[in-house]
Amino acid sequence: MKILFFARHYSYLRLFESGIAELARRGHQVHLSADREESMGGRRMVERLAEQYPNITLGTTPGRAPGAWTELARRLRLGIDYLRYLDPRYSDTPHLRARARDRAPRSLVSVAERLGPSGRAALARVLRTLEGGIPVSADLERYIASRRPDVVLVTPLIELGSPQMDHLAAAKALGIRTALPVASWDHLSSKAVIRNVPDLLLVWNDIQKQEAIEMHGVPADRVVVTGAHPYDQWFGRAPSRSRESFCSRVGLRSDRPFILYLCSSLFRGTASEPQFVERWVEAIRTSGDPRLKDIGILIRPHPARPEDWKDIDLSGFKNIAFWGAHPVDDEAKNDYFDSMYYSAAVVGLNTSAFLEAAVVGKPVHSVLDETISKHNQEGTIHFHYLMDVNGGLLRVARTLDEHVQLLADSLASEGGGDVKAQRFVEGFIRPFGASVPATAKFADAIERLGAQAAPRAQRAGMFEGLLRLVLYPAMAALQLLLATQPHRKRVRLAIKKVFQDGRRRMFVALKQFAQRQLGEKELTAAPLGPPSALTPKPGRPRDPAKKLAGWNLPEAEETRELVTALGRSGRPILIGPWLSEAGFELLYWIPFLRWAKTYGNLDPLQLVVISRGGAASWYRDLTTNYEDVLSFYSPEEFRASNDARIFEQRGRLKHVDICGFDREIIAKVTEKRGLSGVRLLHPSTMYRLFDHFWFQRVPITLIEAFTSFGALSTVEPGDLRGRLPERYVAAKFYSNAALPDTPENQAFVAAYLDELTRHVDVVLLNTPHRFDDHEDIAKGNRGRIHTIDHLMTPANNLDVQTRVIAGADAYVGTYGGFSYVAPLLGTHALTFYSHVTGFRFDHLELAKRVFSGLRKGSFVELDLRSVDMLRLGFGAPHHEFVTKA
Repeated sequence: MKILFFARHYSYLRLFESGIAELARRGHQVHLSADREESMGGRRMVERLAEQYPNITLGTTPGRAPGAWTELARRLRLGIDYLRYLDPRYSDTPHLRARARDRAPRSLVSVAERLGPSGRAALARVLRTLEGGIPVSADLERYIASRRPDVVLVTPLIELGSPQMDHLAAAKALGIRTALPVASWDHLSSKAVIRNVPDLLLVWNDIQKQEAIEMHGVPADRVVVTGAHPYDQWFGRAPSRSRESFCSRVGLRSDRPFILYLCSSLFRGTASEPQFVERWVEAIRTSGDPRLKDIGILIRPHPARPEDWKDIDLSGFKNIAFWGAHPVDDEAKNDYFDSMYYSAAVVGLNTSAFLEAAVVGKPVHSVLDETISKHNQEGTIHFHYLMDVNGGLLRVARTLDEHVQLLADSLASEGGGDVKAQRFVEGFIRPFGASVPATAKFADAIERLGAQAAPRAQRAGMFEGLLRLVLYPAMAALQLLLATQPHRKRVRLAIKKVFQDGRRRMFVALKQFAQRQLGEKELTAAPLGPPSALTPKPGRPRDPAKKLAGWNLPEAEETRELVTALGRSGRPILIGPWLSEAGFELLYWIPFLRWAKTYGNLDPLQLVVISRGGAASWYRDLTTNYEDVLSFYSPEEFRASNDARIFEQRGRLKHVDICGFDREIIAKVTEKRGLSGVRLLHPSTMYRLFDHFWFQRVPITLIEAFTSFGALSTVEPGDLRGRLPERYVAAKFYSNAALPDTPENQAFVAAYLDELTRHVDVVLLNTPHRFDDHEDIAKGNRGRIHTIDHLMTPANNLDVQTRVIAGADAYVGTYGGFSYVAPLLGTHALTFYSHVTGFRFDHLELAKRVFSGLRKGSFVELDLRSVDMLRLGFGAPHHEFVTKA
């Protein structure tokens, strides 16, 4: 049997992969034809199928030629689809109705909204009659005839105003058997109405069968229930790797459970899922429930909506990963399944991924947020199936507080077993029994269709011919409008340009007249400022008279006013306290303070810097007044108080506000120094301003306008000189999101240090105390590896490490913020990472621009996967240090 399968694009066929493969295994010829290209990996998927099965071929569908008939067909179909949503059953689906209304012709919307139910029904009949007068696409008819198929399948067919109605009409005109295999759980209730009914409708369950009959008027004998074949691939599947290996791959802690958040494709313009997720993460991190303390969070973005996340930064939360690809190949499918299998629970808003989570057997949660549910959850028909079928799949809550409690109560171990999920699967996904696959039933139904007698060819009759004749004058007028549209657009642009040029010439003339009346004033160029560390050409000065992008932001004006007021206050100014990452401190905070000191003409004697761990030398060109937080607190007290600060900031690590711990530190410093009337320059000022750059609202010029980059002050080894080798390399390998503490990474570090010590001594910068969650990877004191932890105290550890790095021939270690110390001291740095999504590239790119502009120490970061290739390039023997991802 020959089967021609039309898809809007190849990614739709991901939902039919098992069915297509089954038909090919049964010996049928299957030709897959896509209407248009897409960028989600569908083409690669069907090409792999074609490579595996020679009886699968690929093609491109010819579209109806642009013109009056195409435009009329589009408008009529959109009008027919809109009338569907005026049915009372859609009264509680505001966005579905509004979406169809926005796309329908305005004149038709105006008429339809003035009519009652009977009038709308009559209007729908008229529109369907007119649609029947549209000629079949000759190109499509020739294309289908050339394939000589026994059966034509069309998916999804039911998009609003779908041009695939032409595919169905052309197949019927040739007398070929036709079928619509329903692609997804929502298609029959939330898209277009089916007309010119195909010979067969393949649905998943009795619910969809009732939708086909009641919503679309499809005769019951044309509807066949097969089960949900897209989900057969997840039944009985085993994970592709261990839990530890999976957590390492995505960048989560393997010693803690994790929650999987599956993103949806919310209706555009209704709500922001990333903003909801941000609130959701904050609710998890501040729940206070010990079962959720430090629990991992894995967020899988929707493959079609990555741009939604450009204004959200989740890097400020601990043990969180944003990761996942469209599951159209074996690797992505394994990753997808493993993420569900190893999760403790699954959360989302409204996504078909819930069904896959049900198959895996996970507890599934959703929050009926009032800003989202009206349009995207309860405002759709198909979402209610998740709450109702066989007792419902979802554990739903109306508030985040209620949701967090339900979530904590449902946390499960790896694998499946959730009772609600099992019942839902039997009612919605495998209606013939959980052990009965749907793929075979899908293929059986198509074979039965192919064995039936071919239908009569549906050629245009006398009525359609007369109707077409009546439409020709309107088509001629419409064709004239379409043909002249480019010319009319050019004329409008030309008129606009003449107007703009005339206005410009008028302003130039006025300016010249004013200059003649007032006399010429000689303008002197402002002196060039110091070289910038951020310009594309290092050392090239920029004109300080130029206002950089971002200079007029409200936060920018507030920052300038604050710094100016500080400079005029004559009061002591406390700077800090700085309590978080060294990378942000070095790359943003200290350069920001250098700018503030110059802009506000701040007196160094007024300034008191508050940081931690002996970072005084980092601030030496600002002031010598330094107070260390760890002189007031033990490491354990510091960790506890800092964790409380993070909790107060709803789980965020960075200084987004002045918290209780900040105030406590400020009070201690004020009392110790006997200060009164102090003013404060807190890191939250910088964070609020630079958020605009980090969220890509403004370019890097904002950073350039409010920073002054420079090398760190020179430091001498002092009493360390006699305790260090004469020549050495400083090393700091610790675990973070970029280089997780995995057996593979531990093996690499050990092998790398062994190799390094063949040529030079190595000084490990390991500290004896833990101030955060970063564990040292490289340990021990052997041979040419030296340790200095015995020289460190909580209040001097950064000072000791800084002096060791300053005296080193080079620095090697984990890529992270601490590695920035080396190039700022003039020491060359080589850093490593294994997890490319474990850090933000905007920070790395900024750092490299700064280091190249300063021309002090060089900075190189390497993906561990490239290390062996680099070794080979330098002629070293090949060693398999790294497991290839």
